[in-house]
Amino acid sequence: MDILSILRKTRKNKYIILTESDLKTLLAGCKILQEIETNISDKIRLLKFKDELIIQEKSNKGEFLVRLMKTKKEADEFIKERLEIYDRMWDGCGCRVDYYN
Repeated sequence: MDILSILRKTRKNKYIILTESDLKTLLAGCKILQEIETNISDKIRLLKFKDELIIQEKSNKGEFLVRLMKTKKEADEFIKERLEIYDRMWDGCGCRVDYYN
């Protein structure tokens, strides 16, 4: 799938699941604004393609998820919330990330 197809699908859905090959295509065509190692679930990335902001993360099932963000502020808040959950998980809180919400 090419980047435009990926973006078209993400505009219609809250998130989409990419194959590893599609992820490589996405990463090759986007500017990486942020890439943070979560130490629990691979990296979480904030990507930019033209004017579109995209969050990419890996679920606990090993799925590569992408979702569009409307603003940089929304993206920053999303990443902050994820990192807070991962921090609590690292401390053994028993909490989980709902990747599909």
